[in-house]
Amino acid sequence: MCEYGFLKGEDYRKRIHSVFTDDLMPRTLREIAQLCGRGTVVTYIAGEPTMSKALLDWVRQASALGLDFRFTTNGYLIDEAYAHRLATAGVFNVGVSLESIDPKINEVIRPYPNGTAITMQAIEHLIKARERLKTRFSINVKTVLTHLNLESFGEIVRYYGKRDGMMYTPQIYEPLEGTPAETVDLLYVKDLNRLEGVAADIRILKASGYNIHVTEQGLRELVKLYREGQKARFTSIDKPMLMEDSEPVCNIGTDTLFIQNGEVKLCPWHPPIGRVPGGALTLEQIWKAEITRQVRQATRDCRRLCNMSCLRRTPLVDKIKTFLAIA
Repeated sequence: MCEYGFLKGEDYRKRIHSVFTDDLMPRTLREIAQLCGRGTVVTYIAGEPTMSKALLDWVRQASALGLDFRFTTNGYLIDEAYAHRLATAGVFNVGVSLESIDPKINEVIRPYPNGTAITMQAIEHLIKARERLKTRFSINVKTVLTHLNLESFGEIVRYYGKRDGMMYTPQIYEPLEGTPAETVDLLYVKDLNRLEGVAADIRILKASGYNIHVTEQGLRELVKLYREGQKARFTSIDKPMLMEDSEPVCNIGTDTLFIQNGEVKLCPWHPPIGRVPGGALTLEQIWKAEITRQVRQATRDCRRLCNMSCLRRTPLVDKIKTFLAIA
């Protein structure tokens, strides 16, 4: 639920331009490999990744370096040939955004003509490429839980089932600062009982062996986000919720690095620790710098409740179990 749909003019131009241009990616991938070694997950998040002509080259380079490259797409440009090229290039994981298998719901949230059928066909192309080439990349169907589609997540999980390589990620809707009131009114979950029911259904599905990428803590917190936030119509930016005191400390600063519009960060909510490009330091040098140690401690002290799938606290054991289930 990014700002692409409602920003206008100069605000939109700023959002779609970045100082981190495509030509910087090859060097950055090499520095990631130098810092982290084989098996490191590299996630590319930038609008619609398949619109980049260099995407397949980055997947090939990452694979050659022993890195696990993944991205999330709407699937509109993934036909049978493109799915084949992704598989042969060595992609690790392809996330596909799908809010419902019912076009009447999905195409209200994602208004693209015949978009539901196109996205679902893209998922099938990816599944068949995986099976045909006997590769082990996974397909992660990602669904934003809104007032319009709460029960759709369970329907999606049951539709695709326990097929090899399939996983599912629920993401609760969080309004961004500046989101038009009519959009918030359309998507904001209004019935807490429904949300709690969906969380309970997700627990049952997980216990039944479906590969759902959310922890028990994550389920508790997505309900908490709305239970406390309904009073103030929170946004993820200006009115953040806090975790319960009993929840474990955040470990994002110990195993994650973000490059956001050229700024190197341990977490998007904390100050940058370096820059790419323009900085004289490599990512390894930035990672070991004193400022990084200070910001890392600040992330561990932070009690912000984060439900975005790239930020929320997911124990390493849970990640390993999910990987083993889909491998």
